[in-house]
Amino acid sequence: MNKTYTESFQVRATDCDFERRMRLDALFIAMQEGGERHALSLGAGYDQMMARGLFFALARIHVSTFRAPRQNETVVHTTWPGEMNRFFCPRYHVFTLQDGTPLAAAGALWVMLDTKQRRIVSPQKVDLGFPDNSDLTAPIALPTRMPALKGEAPQVFSRAPQYSDFDVNGHVNNTKYIAWLCDALGFDALRGAYIGDLVAGYEKEIRGHDPLRVTLARNDDAFSFQIASDAGEKHFVAGGVLRPEV
Repeated sequence: MNKTYTESFQVRATDCDFERRMRLDALFIAMQEGGERHALSLGAGYDQMMARGLFFALARIHVSTFRAPRQNETVVHTTWPGEMNRFFCPRYHVFTLQDGTPLAAAGALWVMLDTKQRRIVSPQKVDLGFPDNSDLTAPIALPTRMPALKGEAPQVFSRAPQYSDFDVNGHVNNTKYIAWLCDALGFDALRGAYIGDLVAGYEKEIRGHDPLRVTLARNDDAFSFQIASDAGEKHFVAGGVLRPEV
């Protein structure tokens, strides 16, 4: 049984922003797809879980980027599941260059849901057959407290989910929330800087097409972000820090 999974990929132009850096939502896609390939090899891939009436959904994530990957660079991605508890299935990700130069690390908390009622199922009640990785050192702290909106004069936008936002689960894909965050930050904030540290929480899935209230607050290099319904029901919260480009 493979305790960890490692793959390499070349950063494509379509994954990059106007400064030829890999966009953060593209890094989230790499995490999602690499994690799925490892889960598949462990017998817990998407189709395998759906056959059991279950699927995984991202609940919380902490990402630290030391240096954004750049166009045409070859990136090495290593991922592995952490120790499960009553509610969460942790998964870690580490990104480096081929020479070992660190690029980014992430710790994610996934929940397992049943397909019919979309209720959380404790991973301790399901035989997932994941390896015992208690001997592996966590590369980053798992997310705990979720960020609240902080900052003066927050910007408020309206945004409705579109066709390309939805995935095979029929809800807005977790990577799209990150794209929305980067869109809200905009060119001026991300010119010469990138999101160096991010904590995010997926509060309630988005399945409809109604316009949503998107709020961004800034405090120097720190930011907080929220997606909510017009009634104030939170779907996504995030907070982080911008760092100068290295």
